[in-house]
Amino acid sequence: MMKNATRMSELRTYDIDQILHRWPSLPHLGNEVVCFMSRYDDIHHPLGERYFNRELILVLLLAGRSDIRLNGWAVPLETGTLLLHGPGYLTDHRYATPDIEFITLSLSASLWKEVPSLARTVSRVVASMSRDGDCTLRLDSAATGRLRRGLETLMTILESDHRFLRRRVQLLCETLMLDIADSVVRRTVVREHVSRRERLLHEFHTLALQHFREEHTVGFYADRLAVSRQYLTRVLRAETGRGVTDILSELLLAEARSLLLSTMLQVGEVAERLGFGDTAVFCKFFRRHVGCTPLAFRRQRGL
Repeated sequence: MMKNATRMSELRTYDIDQILHRWPSLPHLGNEVVCFMSRYDDIHHPLGERYFNRELILVLLLAGRSDIRLNGWAVPLETGTLLLHGPGYLTDHRYATPDIEFITLSLSASLWKEVPSLARTVSRVVASMSRDGDCTLRLDSAATGRLRRGLETLMTILESDHRFLRRRVQLLCETLMLDIADSVVRRTVVREHVSRRERLLHEFHTLALQHFREEHTVGFYADRLAVSRQYLTRVLRAETGRGVTDILSELLLAEARSLLLSTMLQVGEVAERLGFGDTAVFCKFFRRHVGCTPLAFRRQRGL
């Protein structure tokens, strides 16, 4: 029996701050690194949840099977699969089998960009996987075991009082990324046939994640994708159950919540960052979808 997503929850931003807000006891280093094991009963990627990833993320599947959608692509994850991508991806976690077991590592750019050799390796791996159009690697048992041991060592180090913890973590991350880079170089990409609808779905999600803060109209995305507004809306509703405006609104609301909770920006400044020329229009939009004003949202959370 598989654990299925039976309902759609609100779109969340997914970064280290948000993870630690929900699970503060996970192994971590400030808001720069978090690494943890998940199983079926304590899953930290809730089924049915959709999230907008804002940092480098790595997931190694040790047992079981899971299905996700990544920027609209259907991505099956099986034992020995590594999922790795940079920020700016929209993930829809569909279901998992009861024997699911995996390790997640999330890294902020402030940590990996500080070390030139680590930054080069990360950039090459992410660029290579993005160019190939596939954010997964199928690892053999030896590579899976090696990567698992490295991630478990990292979790242990993160819970230690090592005097040079940050540098130690950077060195471990560099070793992990070099092993992954080696697997990337060795892999053979098998391209399956992709339908026009599937490609359009993926291209829309990629475009929306790049421009949702400043472009809120269906026409912009239809024009960039060279399709009619009606066709774009029809495809999205058929594949996701939501239209263009629905998806853009979800992204805007997720970003608005994040800015309201994690920054001291005034409401007008949040509105400006999200492409609303009028603060009143932003407040009306927020209240219609969330049920309260941005200021009330902050107060409810003790801010």
